[in-house]
Amino acid sequence: MIYIYSFLIIVLSALLWRIRGGLWKKYIPKNKIWYAVFFACYSCFYFSWGLENFIIGFTDSYTSYQLYGWGLYIGSLLTGVYALNPAVDKECELIDDLLYSIKITFGQTSAAVFNWFFGWLGWRVEAKTYYLYEFPKVFGFLGTTLTGLIITFLWGLFLGSLPVMLSGLGMGVCYWIGGKLEKLYPLGKNGWNWGEIVFGAYEGVWLACNLFIS
Repeated sequence: MIYIYSFLIIVLSALLWRIRGGLWKKYIPKNKIWYAVFFACYSCFYFSWGLENFIIGFTDSYTSYQLYGWGLYIGSLLTGVYALNPAVDKECELIDDLLYSIKITFGQTSAAVFNWFFGWLGWRVEAKTYYLYEFPKVFGFLGTTLTGLIITFLWGLFLGSLPVMLSGLGMGVCYWIGGKLEKLYPLGKNGWNWGEIVFGAYEGVWLACNLFIS
């Protein structure tokens, strides 16, 4: 039965995370709340059935992904074709303050050494300062990864599980995989839809493991 329950958790997590993102939005009212309802029910299985656990689980989950938007990060990861503007392109202040400040400066010598080692890969740099936001796909990947960490940190804090807390660090990889799957079988939005399914299933695995292995 453990395997059946684990499969159900994974499928529900994938489906409801995708619904949260807009699947069947015309037919499912309040699409943003249903993943939180799922997490609240999961919390009751994890602890015990009671109104307090349900309310805390629901509030914890809903707050975690409604605190701020992350469209800038996923959009940059999947379609990044232009350098971002720190004065205009903003999402989460906590993440933006970190990522927009990242830079690396190459002098004449360090640039020459870098080009000597990596030039054969087509990677070449000039003697100047490079900012992370000049590389939107990398910026988007890191932004998506940190977004996932913030989301699941709140989940794991409630569940008392460090693995769940840190599991969101896989969000960037999940949406990157979504972009690759989009090329094989398009679902729309440049892989964003696939990314939601992959990340939902991925988190379902962590939640199932936390419930039945811990």
